[in-house]
Amino acid sequence: MASSKSMVFGLTWMLMIMMMIMHGCRSCTESERQGLFELKAYFLSFSDDLRPDILRGWRKTSNRSCCSWRRIKCDLNNKRVIGLSLGSLYPSGYNSDTLPLLNLTLLYPFEELQSLNLSLSYLGGWFDERKGYKSLGRFRYLEIVDLSYNYFNNSVFPFLNEVASLKKLILGGNYLEGGFPVNELINLRNLEVLDLKLNNISGHLPGQELTNLRKLKALDLRICILEQLQELRLSQNRFAGEIPLCFSSFSKLRVLDLSSNHLSGKLPSFISNFKSMEYLSLQDNNFEGLFSLDLISELTELKVLKLSSRSSKLRVVETNVSSTGLKSQLRSLTLSNCNLVKIPDLLRYQKEIRLIDLSSNTLTGVFPTWLMENNTELQVLLLQNNSFNTLTLPRLHTLQFLDLSDNNFNDQLSNDVGLILPKLRHLNLSNNAFQGNMPSSVSMMVDIEFMDLSYNNFSGRLPRNLFTGCYSLKWLKLSHNRFSGPIIRKSSEETSLMTLIMDNNMLSGKITDNLRNLRLLTVIDLSNNFLTGTIPRWLGNFFLDILRISNNRLQGEIPPSLFNIPYLWLLDLSGNFLSGSLPRRSDSDYGYILDLHNNNLTGSVPDTLWKGLVLLDLRNNRLSGNIPRFRSTPSIDVVLLRGNDLSGKIPVEVCGLSNVRMLDFAHNRLNESIPSCLSNLSFGLGGYGLADPGWYPENMFSNFMDVYTEVYYESLLVSDRFGVDYSVDFRVQVEFAVKQRYDSYMRGTLDQMFGLDLSSNDLSGEIPEELGDLKRVRSLNLSRNSLSGSIPGSFSNLKSIESLDLSYNKLHGTIPSQLTTLQSLVVFNVSYNNLSGVIPQGRQFNTFSEKSYLGNLLLCGSPTNRSCGTTISLGEEDGDDGDEDESLDMVVMWWSVGATYVMVLMGFCVFMCFGSPWRRSWLRLVDAFIDRVKDVLGII
Repeated sequence: MASSKSMVFGLTWMLMIMMMIMHGCRSCTESERQGLFELKAYFLSFSDDLRPDILRGWRKTSNRSCCSWRRIKCDLNNKRVIGLSLGSLYPSGYNSDTLPLLNLTLLYPFEELQSLNLSLSYLGGWFDERKGYKSLGRFRYLEIVDLSYNYFNNSVFPFLNEVASLKKLILGGNYLEGGFPVNELINLRNLEVLDLKLNNISGHLPGQELTNLRKLKALDLRICILEQLQELRLSQNRFAGEIPLCFSSFSKLRVLDLSSNHLSGKLPSFISNFKSMEYLSLQDNNFEGLFSLDLISELTELKVLKLSSRSSKLRVVETNVSSTGLKSQLRSLTLSNCNLVKIPDLLRYQKEIRLIDLSSNTLTGVFPTWLMENNTELQVLLLQNNSFNTLTLPRLHTLQFLDLSDNNFNDQLSNDVGLILPKLRHLNLSNNAFQGNMPSSVSMMVDIEFMDLSYNNFSGRLPRNLFTGCYSLKWLKLSHNRFSGPIIRKSSEETSLMTLIMDNNMLSGKITDNLRNLRLLTVIDLSNNFLTGTIPRWLGNFFLDILRISNNRLQGEIPPSLFNIPYLWLLDLSGNFLSGSLPRRSDSDYGYILDLHNNNLTGSVPDTLWKGLVLLDLRNNRLSGNIPRFRSTPSIDVVLLRGNDLSGKIPVEVCGLSNVRMLDFAHNRLNESIPSCLSNLSFGLGGYGLADPGWYPENMFSNFMDVYTEVYYESLLVSDRFGVDYSVDFRVQVEFAVKQRYDSYMRGTLDQMFGLDLSSNDLSGEIPEELGDLKRVRSLNLSRNSLSGSIPGSFSNLKSIESLDLSYNKLHGTIPSQLTTLQSLVVFNVSYNNLSGVIPQGRQFNTFSEKSYLGNLLLCGSPTNRSCGTTISLGEEDGDDGDEDESLDMVVMWWSVGATYVMVLMGFCVFMCFGSPWRRSWLRLVDAFIDRVKDVLGII
């Protein structure tokens, strides 16, 4: 019994000792643990917004082994750190002008490192003050390095060239440029996978480089004489020229991706030799000529084919392949912008295909229902930008993505569309001519996430259950139709809607609480409808990026809550009947666009309104008071205050707007003189401003959504599935008076426009010479003021000026002849001043008509009818005689006036001496006048 107890006791102790030993073995070394803390502190020195799994997981007080920490991988035997996954360090990005650089000495403790992941970490590079380029050579076991989607440039290669053990190198999405640096990677003889997509690598596709990398199985750049090469991906670079002939030797090639480059010429016929080819992508290049689908008919392993051309000179045809079909079963087929005139018959024999993209061709006639009937596994069908005119839907189908936009459909949408396509997630029918009501069955699409019916002729009310039945709907665009009735007839808080775009319809009524239930909304556009009532205060509780309710019939005051939405990018309430004063705005550094023009707003403009603004449009209101001093607003680009009742002088703080490109203070009551410091604006001495304003994106990605299907094909380099990035496309227009008319400026024209308009005010004094330093200004309007003095000769420095208007002032002197050097000047107006002398001629001045000089009686020369030469000669020859004649005329005039006065007085006296009826009438009239005066004055 005792022996049994002793045995149990001994075994227990042995088990406890083994557990303690195992616990000790689970932990990484103390130097590695300390190294992790130093790495954490280093990244925190750049931003304290570090991922929680590092910020809170890597703690000195933690009793857990660092091998159990997230992002750390240890060897199962010796518990040394062999993997560091440091990708996506900062959840909200890195908000500094200086990108962090990684100090490679911090990796020294991890001597047995095999895998290093630094992707998506906003790194600008790395350095090692001890070992220099030799730094990474100490890691003898390092096989995988992922630096994708950072800011590395070509200086990264000398470091990597020292890692002879490297097998997989991922550098996609960086800033590599120029030709491929062959010598810098010459030591990487064990490299099997090289990913260099999404860079700026350029030049022709070479054929004989990188011969030392004979173990490569997958390459995302270029190589020719590697017999074992199975995957070659060169997508999204800048390669030009034709596909090298040496590519024909890739007998084992399974993946070839040359998409999104600048390749040109005809597609080579040796494509038919790729018997092992599974994935072939040649889309988004500049290929041209005829390409027959017969070339791929014998590729028995082909799963994915992608072909398109930006040149519009590529034509795809099929001949023999149509009768027999392909010998492979495709999973994905893209033939976009290939000048197809008919749908390839080979699709009649494909039973496993998931994606068909035949967009941007010349296909016509009736919608091909057989594409869906024959391919029961089809998930994505893209036929946009063709010329189909009749839509007939097949029987029940599990299609998920359907895009028929930009065709010629002009019939009604089938009432059963929601029943026929119940699994639909993406529906785009925009830019057609569909008529009638939106089918009520649409509300039965419980999986629909994206719906775009814009730019059609749909009418009537929206289905009552649209926002309750389609509870997965996130993106709805119905703009430019004829929908009427209320905005939302029924809603629920369970709705997923994030983007609601219904502008340019006939919607009416108030903005009701049904909209209030859609709490996830970030984009609302209800502009150009017939909405009435007031703007609800609860709209300010939404986390909106865009709110546009312009050109309706809204009244009342603007709710202050709208001015305090944290991340609002665009607030457009223009073209309504809004009244009252402008609300005050809380401090925010987030720039946004505020458009309130064409309302009835009154009161002064709060100083707090300016902070964070990039565009302000308050034109045509009834605002009064002084112009605010624009404190803390150096980033504003456009200020439009035209047509108000603002008074006082132009504050000198306006001169600090170093980025402004349009400044319009016209039609107000501004007085005093023009500040000379206006030359400090961005189009003057203040710099060149932004060539393309960052606040004016081509597409506003305020609602960014990724929608994917299943993976169609997967390999070492390719994971292919269809995805859609939904973006909100808002094109902001800026109106500015140029060349005596209003023009609208958008992307492409806005980035070149700089203008200053101070017309129709009460400005006085002389025009500052310093305004001649506005070297990039294209339009300068100082008309209809009380400016005096002469036209500054410094205006000859306005080399970019196209429109110069100084009319209706009190300017005098001559027109500077130096202005004839302004070669861009199209409109020049100095009419109704007191200018004199000869009108300059030459270059652009030869094109100006007499209208440019009206009301200046002392100007002479072309294009007026006053001759300068005749006037001068007469004055010189007859000057003395003229003075003498003038003196004689004055003497004769005074003698004539005196004689006339004496004769009238004598006649009146004679008239009064005779007792005629006229004399008695005159005296009675005089007596009546005297009595009337006494009565008025109260004299008895």
